[in-house]
Amino acid sequence: MKNLNPRPFKNWLLTSGRNTLILLLLGSCIEQFDPKVIAYQSVLVVDGYLSDKAEPYRITLSRSRALNNEEFLPELGASVSIIGSEGETYHLVEGDSGRYVSNPTEFVALTGQAYTLDIITGNGNHYQSDPVTVKVTPPIDSVYFRRERRIDDDGFEMDGIKILVDAHDATGGTRYYRYEWKETYEISLAYAAPWDYDSMAPDPRFPIKPIAVFAGNCYNSRRGNSILTVSTNQLSEDKVSEFEINYVSTADYKLRKRYSILVEQFALDEDAFHYWSELQKNSENLGTLFDPLPYELRGNVRNLDDPDEVIVGYFDAAQSSQMRLFVDGIQLRDLSFPSTGCPNSLDTVALQDIPLNLQRNYLISVLGPYPVEYVLMAPRRCADCRVYGSLEKPDFW
Repeated sequence: MKNLNPRPFKNWLLTSGRNTLILLLLGSCIEQFDPKVIAYQSVLVVDGYLSDKAEPYRITLSRSRALNNEEFLPELGASVSIIGSEGETYHLVEGDSGRYVSNPTEFVALTGQAYTLDIITGNGNHYQSDPVTVKVTPPIDSVYFRRERRIDDDGFEMDGIKILVDAHDATGGTRYYRYEWKETYEISLAYAAPWDYDSMAPDPRFPIKPIAVFAGNCYNSRRGNSILTVSTNQLSEDKVSEFEINYVSTADYKLRKRYSILVEQFALDEDAFHYWSELQKNSENLGTLFDPLPYELRGNVRNLDDPDEVIVGYFDAAQSSQMRLFVDGIQLRDLSFPSTGCPNSLDTVALQDIPLNLQRNYLISVLGPYPVEYVLMAPRRCADCRVYGSLEKPDFW
C-alpha cells in the first residue's frame, strides 16, 4: 500500500532495527510481539473472474482492513458491468456482502473474446480493468491422493492424505496455471439418535416417539482459500506433475466415511501469474515483525480519473477445467484416526431423568426393553450430525 509519509516510516524502521538488535544481544532468541499498526489507506479490493461456464459470475468488492482488524468491509452500492470487445454491456446485480452477480441467461463469456470489468462506486469513482481475453485451459489429467504423515502446529504427528493433480498442455502454450477447490464430506455418527421423549404419550409405559428429524447422515462443504499457482516455464515440457492442492488430516470427520474434492484449473498469462504469485508470498509471509512488510501490489484494475490510486485485485478470464475425486473410508483403512471425543459407552438414564438429560443436550440413541424403564443417551455432538453439517445431500453424491 502507498506510504503517504515516508520519512516517519523510515525513522520507525531504523529505530525498530536498533531495538531488535538489542533484543537479540540480550535475549538470544526472537520473541514475536505486536507493534503499533502503521496508518493505512482504505483500498478498493476487486475479486472475480470470468470462465466459459454457463453460471453466474461473481465480482466481490470490498475495502482493505488494518492488520489488527478481521472484519470484512464490503463495498456497497456500486454499479458493476462487463463490457465486451464490441461495446456490448452486461450489468451485474448487487447481492449481499459486496457481491455483484451476473445473469447466465443473458451473458456467458466466450473463449477467445475480450472483456473489460467496469466499476462505478457509490461515491462516483470510476474504475476499469485492462481488457482480458478468455484463455484456453487444457484439461486436468488426473486428481488423486497419497497418504502422508505430518507434524501439526502443536508438534504432534498427524495422519492424512494429500490431494495431487497432474495436467499438461501438448501445445506448450499454457505454462501458467491457477487452481481452486471445493471439498465435500459425509458425516455419520455412531450414536445417531432416532428417538425423542413424549410427555403426552397415551401409554405412560412408553413415553417415546420418533424424533422429528433423524440426523443420521450429514454433509458439509468448504472452499479452499489458499492461492494455488504453478509455472512450467522452466521445464522442457508444459506439464504439471504431483502438484499439491490440499492436505486433509484424520483429525475430524472429513475422511471417516466419504470425502470428495472438486478441483478447478485455469490458465494464466504471465502478468496474472506474477500478480497471484506475489500476492501468495505476501499473504503467507505477513505475520511477524521480521517478515517482509506489505507493499503496493498493483493488478490490472485502475481508477480512470486517478491512475495513482492503489487498487488490489486482478480481473481475469479463462476456460474452466474441472475434475472430481471421491475417497471412501474403506480406502483409508491403513490410516490412523484419533478419538472423536465421544464416550465408548452410552449413559443409562432412568425414565424420570430423561427430561433433565434432554436439557443437558443429550439425545436418546437406544431404548431399553418394554415397558421402558431406562434409555441410553449420548451427547448431541455424538448423536446429531447437524452439529457438523447439513442434512441436504449434494446432487453429485
